Amino acid sequence: MLDCETHDVTLAARQLRKDASANRTRILDAATELVRRDGERVPMADIARHAGVGVGTVYRHFATREELLSALVHRSFELALANARAAAAEPGPALGGVRSFLVATLRDRDRFVLPLHGGPPVFDGPIRELQAQVRGVLQALIDRGHAAGGLRVDLTPVDLIVAASLLSRPLPNVDDWDRVAARQIDLLLDGLSSHPPPAHP
Repeated sequence: MLDCETHDVTLAARQLRKDASANRTRILDAATELVRRDGERVPMADIARHAGVGVGTVYRHFATREELLSALVHRSFELALANARAAAAEPGPALGGVRSFLVATLRDRDRFVLPLHGGPPVFDGPIRELQAQVRGVLQALIDRGHAAGGLRVDLTPVDLIVAASLLSRPLPNVDDWDRVAARQIDLLLDGLSSHPPPAHP
């Protein structure tokens, strides 16, 4: 009998953890959409309503607005790191990996809440560590391109990050941003192909 009760308690605890995890994800998804649309001062009650949870549930997961914003930025850097790793793991010329990183950033543009993407300037320790990892992975990809002679010698991870962030923020009054941005990626990649940097006057 005791074993059955213990089993029931364990199942209930697992379900609670599963529900809590699902609620946290819904809150982060709702906050991502509203912060991008309305700015970082969007009321917590609006986020709760958009997520389909009570405002108390929001505060159980994120005690302050700053904590929620930090979680959004942290999750965005995790996504950027995953995209960078996937790009760097691609076989073949490094230029193909660069294309994949830019295309992935364009694809995921609605999921990013990052300072360079117009998000809040949150830079705590864990976020700076993720930021450094993104740059490190991109540097490894660039180094591979340099070693093979496929990328221009002055290309840096910051160049790729800035280019990706610009591509992920559609210009106003442009109907088909995916098509326009895809052309910009093609033009950018042509400029990144190996050749000496332009001479400064």
